[in-house]
Amino acid sequence: MKLTSKLVVLGIVENDNGEILISQRFEEELPEVHLKWDLPGGKNEFGESLEETLVREILEETGLNVQIVNLLPKTISKVWEYADKHQHTIVLCYCCKLIDGKLHLNDKKINDLKWANENDLDNFEFLPSSREFIEMVL
Repeated sequence: MKLTSKLVVLGIVENDNGEILISQRFEEELPEVHLKWDLPGGKNEFGESLEETLVREILEETGLNVQIVNLLPKTISKVWEYADKHQHTIVLCYCCKLIDGKLHLNDKKINDLKWANENDLDNFEFLPSSREFIEMVL
């Protein structure tokens, strides 16, 4: 069995109205995440800092430019078991401020993007890690 690891960085992006950007995953091959809500972000690429990864991923996925404000003091670690490998995923999250850009869906692994206020967040089925990070800032 192949053992791999992946470092993922997420962002809590807040707009001027105090709303948080959330994304709905579209990954039919992974039923445990398919159509669940998440925070924007993605996998760290070779040679990138975590901050560079997050800014790049948010721009690629959403068309938005963000400024990183601070790193949340929590790391989430999970092992995913696939048919051909076990993958250890480590997830970190930053709070971000929206700078500019026009929100548009630009990733085949994302079904939808929404701005949600604090009162709306309970209406969405989040991945557990994203829910934990959101609860830290509310």
